[in-house]
Amino acid sequence: MLPLILTITGMGVLAFSVIVPALPDLADELGVSRGSIGLVGAAVSLPGIFLAAYIGYLTDRLGRRQVIRASLFVFGAAGLACYFARSYWALVALRAAQGLGTSGLLSLGVVVIGDLFTGHERRWAMGLNLAALTGMTTIAPIVGGLLAEGGAFRPFLVFVVAFPVWWWARLLPGRPDGAPAAPPLRHAGATLASLRRSGRLSDWLGMLPMSFVTIGVFLGVATTVTPLFLEHEWGLSVSQRGLIAAVGSAASSTASILSGRIGRRFPPSRVLPVAFGLIVTGFVLVGSSPALWQVALGLAVIGSGTGSIFPLLQTYAASAVPAEYRGASVGMWVTANRLGQFSGPTAATAIAASVGDRETYFGAAGIMAVVAMVWVPMRRWAQRRSAAGDG
Repeated sequence: MLPLILTITGMGVLAFSVIVPALPDLADELGVSRGSIGLVGAAVSLPGIFLAAYIGYLTDRLGRRQVIRASLFVFGAAGLACYFARSYWALVALRAAQGLGTSGLLSLGVVVIGDLFTGHERRWAMGLNLAALTGMTTIAPIVGGLLAEGGAFRPFLVFVVAFPVWWWARLLPGRPDGAPAAPPLRHAGATLASLRRSGRLSDWLGMLPMSFVTIGVFLGVATTVTPLFLEHEWGLSVSQRGLIAAVGSAASSTASILSGRIGRRFPPSRVLPVAFGLIVTGFVLVGSSPALWQVALGLAVIGSGTGSIFPLLQTYAASAVPAEYRGASVGMWVTANRLGQFSGPTAATAIAASVGDRETYFGAAGIMAVVAMVWVPMRRWAQRRSAAGDG
């Protein structure tokens, strides 16, 4: 199952990363500003804000296989249709339609890993799952950049790969053992009650804003603003932008692969502060870069930090509840991610167009520094409140 799960995860992130190098060229083709083109990248996240939690519920009620296969079909069909769009709003609408499928792909790999693995093996598999995600964000910008040399819309043709994966996904397991899931609101309430009984509710709730901010800043600034910065500041071609952007993803993949080994030696409370420090340092390096090598170094440092954080969050979202609530738990966590994935690129490109690219990188460093400083005291406060409520 694991190679199939990792491939499905890679499909999910392909929607975000393969078009990134072509964003400046798409803006020219569509006749819109660089500040507006971020919506084309972000629109694929919009449905997940409203549907990710419900899709997680459906996996608990209908089964993992049925929901994943439907997600793959919608993902591939809408993604290919983007190739034929020649107006800004038509492209945004098709990207949003593609997001219906993407909403399932990125979360359901985490759910199935939670079903099949336990203990340290689960952390190891989650690291590989994130490595598949970041590995695709390493390869996809290079492929997208090369394809875009022949036309800004050509990267959308790559979504045809969803259809052979749809056929392969017939091998996935169905619904987990146990009683059928209750109606959506009752099932969500039962999920939160399970978290409260196990004493994990405060950490689970704290994970949601942490994920929202981290993924929003990463995708908004490190991923979406970077190709615009590389064109403005350095005059790089679309394929060269893809190569530079891939450096951060390669570092993130490496950190994800190593996360299982690191997890055996250090608890999450030790890993997270170091990871946040790496992200802050990386944004400062890019914002102050006098040369391209420093941009690449900064992106690598940012990638190392994010690659260390998200296996922890994935593992916790999948393991904090029993299997019959796993889809709902992961789905609600993915909703927070989708909010970040949509708002991050949209806001970051607009801010960069207004105040400047370098200033945006420094602003991202400041935001992540605040997250790092407030995380520990907020966690302790939430745990005290939770304990007082139980008492």
